[in-house]
Amino acid sequence: MTTIILTSTVNVNPCKDWIFQRDSSLRIQTYLKSILQWLTATNFNIVLVENSGYPFDELNHEKQLYKDRFEVITFNELILEDALYLKTNNCKGSSEMFAINYAYLHSNLIRSSIFIIKITARFFIPELESYLSLFTLNDYDCLTQENRDRCEMVGCHFNHFSDIFNIHFVDNNYYVEEVWKFRTSNYKKVLVCKTFTIEETQRGGVNEKYTTI
Repeated sequence: MTTIILTSTVNVNPCKDWIFQRDSSLRIQTYLKSILQWLTATNFNIVLVENSGYPFDELNHEKQLYKDRFEVITFNELILEDALYLKTNNCKGSSEMFAINYAYLHSNLIRSSIFIIKITARFFIPELESYLSLFTLNDYDCLTQENRDRCEMVGCHFNHFSDIFNIHFVDNNYYVEEVWKFRTSNYKKVLVCKTFTIEETQRGGVNEKYTTI
């Protein structure tokens, strides 16, 4: 089974750099649209992780309807003791890496998965499930998007989670896309996905909209 970890932040830590969309209501709208598409248009396990304490009560119906393959895991990195080092850390990649690991520790779906793919929660990729069905993911070490200088999607076999998503690598000196690129380059069996067309979606970091991943 493949599990998608959707990473989200509704209430942005003011100290984070490279954040364009800071309005919480706009971020919620963007996330909800994508999450509902992942649930209704795919059969993936979906683990939504949110690191500012937002509970996504708007999805209470879906939490029950899709309870066998949908988990919402929330925490507030500004008050969680293990995450206090992020309070004044301006690297949003550090927060995302912590959130991925937090989801791993608190999710039942992830620990029963063969392959885990992290995707930024604002983006929905309609073709991803049909595309991945062409491959036996158990034969691959990791997965990247076609443009490995971007950071919206990266994945790995369950056996390599602690390496690909190692929390201790990211600090203020690294862009997270550089981390993904470096780590996945150490493996031979890498599934480099094709470029997927997506619905025009506002990026969170800069004033730009993406139509591909």
